[in-house]
Amino acid sequence: MVKNQPRAARVVNNIIMKKIILLLFICIGSFIPAGYSQGKTDGLPITVRLNTSVNFPDGSVELAGISNSIDNEPGQVHIEIIKPGGGTDNISARADKQTGEYFVKYTPTETGKYQVIAYAADKKQTAKTTFSVLAEFDADEMLDKFDAAKDKAVNALESSLNALVPELAPEHAAKTKLETQKLKQQIKEFDGGWDKLKKSLQDLQTLSKKYPEIRAIAAPQLGQLSSKLQESSDLLKQIEKDLGTSKSQQSDICNKFYQVGEACALFSTTMNFASGGIIAIGKSIFIDKVWPKISEKVATNKFDNNDKFFFTQSGKAGLSALDDIKSLQTKSFGAGMAGDFVQYVSGELFSAYCTEYKGPISGDFAVEMQNEGKVYLRYKLYYEGKASLYCLKEKAKGALPKLSGYLEGNVVKMEFTDDVWAVEDKSDWEEIKNQRIPAPVMPFNASEKDPGFGAAARGAMPGAFYFPLQAQIVQEKMVIKLMPALSDFTSAFSNRTVMVVKAKQQPYNVDGAVFEYPINKATFILQRSMRMQEKSPTVTLPITKSNGTNTMTGDFNRTETLTDTKVDFNMKMTLVNEPWKK
Repeated sequence: MVKNQPRAARVVNNIIMKKIILLLFICIGSFIPAGYSQGKTDGLPITVRLNTSVNFPDGSVELAGISNSIDNEPGQVHIEIIKPGGGTDNISARADKQTGEYFVKYTPTETGKYQVIAYAADKKQTAKTTFSVLAEFDADEMLDKFDAAKDKAVNALESSLNALVPELAPEHAAKTKLETQKLKQQIKEFDGGWDKLKKSLQDLQTLSKKYPEIRAIAAPQLGQLSSKLQESSDLLKQIEKDLGTSKSQQSDICNKFYQVGEACALFSTTMNFASGGIIAIGKSIFIDKVWPKISEKVATNKFDNNDKFFFTQSGKAGLSALDDIKSLQTKSFGAGMAGDFVQYVSGELFSAYCTEYKGPISGDFAVEMQNEGKVYLRYKLYYEGKASLYCLKEKAKGALPKLSGYLEGNVVKMEFTDDVWAVEDKSDWEEIKNQRIPAPVMPFNASEKDPGFGAAARGAMPGAFYFPLQAQIVQEKMVIKLMPALSDFTSAFSNRTVMVVKAKQQPYNVDGAVFEYPINKATFILQRSMRMQEKSPTVTLPITKSNGTNTMTGDFNRTETLTDTKVDFNMKMTLVNEPWKK
């Protein structure tokens, strides 16, 4: 039985608003969570984040976020920083008129934990974060942590690659060993430049202990470098963790190919991320800021001849290191370090041993809600992606073959409109500002335009989703089960409207509010589109054969209409298994 379950909460706003509907839930059927909803929060929205995760005294901490103004002019953001000793610093920034983004730098003078409170332009909403300031730059500790994470990730990759060799034909075993050696050579070349850079930074630390004023000069860039290396280390640890899961130990070599290919792709992404950051920050250290300032303010007046020579040679070594690391960005390294190996494992090896059904998916999901005949919310999202089902070729010839795979995609377009006054009585209010903020999307199919970074990187995109699949062929039909999502829409993926009003009888009283409209999870959208049962989300597709090619197509369309609510589901999926030879 379908129910219409509205839920409203009334709040008195002492400044302006007599009445606000805080939340309205419309539940459709037994499958739908309370997801078609409107939520209201008094005050303008504000966010704050740290661009530097590691900081040192006298080095700037980079704070950024998004704020909205009361009118259409840039909004003023007030930021309160509570220091470890209890003192308070106050800084401000003006948000960009078009994007609402703001950016500000703060220079800490104490070590310890700092608290940050950012106030929106109307001072109602706040956003908070914290950061810690370390006593001093420790080159050995920072660099050793990155080295340890990199070496463990490389060892895990090499171990997984070596484990594949016994299961391969002699020609593929020999080529896999060769490709593994190429990968190790690429890493060795990176390490050559990296070792030079480490030595230069260790020399800088030595000089800073002798000349403390160097610390203030170098602190901002060293904080940026430390942050980049820490983020890269965390990603490299994930590679080791992923390859240590049970999936890499499965007997099916097709799953092993997929797992190793994804790990290589993440390694490639991470090393590109790390090397690009190292080069950019290294230029700031050795060319633009740190070395020139030390030379001007310290070396000329205070260094003895030995220190001048030591400083000059360290700078040259740093520049040489950057040139070496730049080689990672040349075509000889393919799509980044390990990129060539991704293509070898996912392409050549996979196609030699595994048969695969693969193809595109696409669809849309639309919601329209009314209140007493007036539309107050309408949004429609469009998504694109791909799906794959695979197994060993020899198993595909057997009875009732079982397959593994995945379905992934991302929202490529969002249409969104709302009308708060279809719910609220406008007679007492005058609208000053009405800004709709659709959920952020990537306007392209990331699964098809990925340069080799892997599903892990794609899954971090806004509006992305990834589902493992299990399937079995039964009587010329494919029974596909949608497994629990490994990535799905987050709560931050929502449509919002910023509304600023003033009372007609009190024109000097101005206030704002944010109306947020959560978006249903991809899990719900896909299950509902394909008419799957929630407890056993399966769909059966007929397999058609033509000229040796097997094809299965699903074209799903449905509309659900309740009182004041309409929901449309549309989805297409085509998977093709090309002819293959033994």
